[in-house]
Amino acid sequence: MTEDTADTVLERKVRAQRKARGDGALLVSRALGRGLSIAADALWGLALAAARSSDDTMKVDRALAQVGDDALLIIIENDQDPCGLVALDREIVTGLIEVQTLGKVTRFPSDDRAFTPTDAAMMAPLLDAALPRFASLLAGQPELAHLQGYRFGALAEDVQVAGLTLESEAYRVSTFDIALAQETRTGRAVFLFPDPPKQERKDKTPSAGKHATTLRLVPARMQAVLTRIHLPLDKAQALKPGDVLPISTQAVSSAALVVAGGHVAARGKLGQMNGFRAVRIGTEPVHAPTSDPGPEPPENTEPSATPPPQQGGSQSLTGFSLDTALDEIATGLPAAIQTVDP
Repeated sequence: MTEDTADTVLERKVRAQRKARGDGALLVSRALGRGLSIAADALWGLALAAARSSDDTMKVDRALAQVGDDALLIIIENDQDPCGLVALDREIVTGLIEVQTLGKVTRFPSDDRAFTPTDAAMMAPLLDAALPRFASLLAGQPELAHLQGYRFGALAEDVQVAGLTLESEAYRVSTFDIALAQETRTGRAVFLFPDPPKQERKDKTPSAGKHATTLRLVPARMQAVLTRIHLPLDKAQALKPGDVLPISTQAVSSAALVVAGGHVAARGKLGQMNGFRAVRIGTEPVHAPTSDPGPEPPENTEPSATPPPQQGGSQSLTGFSLDTALDEIATGLPAAIQTVDP
């Protein structure tokens, strides 16, 4: 294999790895481990090696089960997102306290006393220096924006207390094998970051179907109905030219816009605009047709006013006149409707 061939193979492997990680995106666990190492070196000149052992997302109960029995539990806070949790083995806590009090990490045996708020406070410098560096390494990945802004919070006395503080349903659990000062002390660190909930669609309005544009062009017949008269069938069959049917006196001052199936789309008043009969839609409530609408009257007993199309596009209702239209249709209508010979 020539040198050019070897370079080509390596380049292909690098490109494939970057593509799998999202075009060079940095893994959460790698960014966190790097942030811990940089912070320890910047604060105390301490060599801290963090090797990832696991990185997974799980329910809160399973996440808390990853925490060791002899670990210092620290709540990490965020102003906008739920709290997280950091668990540090006793050996790691002892080494970090030693470097701050003695200036170096020793191999003295660790005691088994209960952890105190002072022990937690001694971990604050490392966390407050590492978490911002960790967030800055992930700044170019918008999908990880929920990991920004975490800082030292407070001591959690035990796992039960920590469980009451963790409010998210799922957590991202990153576990590290930590070595201090060339493995003078070793232990484990567990970081729990809340996993963001699945985003729900804010717009609940269903999207239009593929035939919506065509269906909007389908003609819909609408009639302006003045009144309806219900008659017994025998009387309706006995109607003849010249018969007079009484109607309500309000028939000429109201109208209903009815579409196919008898559904009332709107109600208004009959009037006139620009020489055409028109209906001004009012604010009266629209009622759906009842399940038993009753017998339909004969066609020649149901006067209707269908507004003709307006010329020149949509027009203002400024010229709308009710009195003029009533004058035109008043003959025979206010008191009765007279049937005519077809």
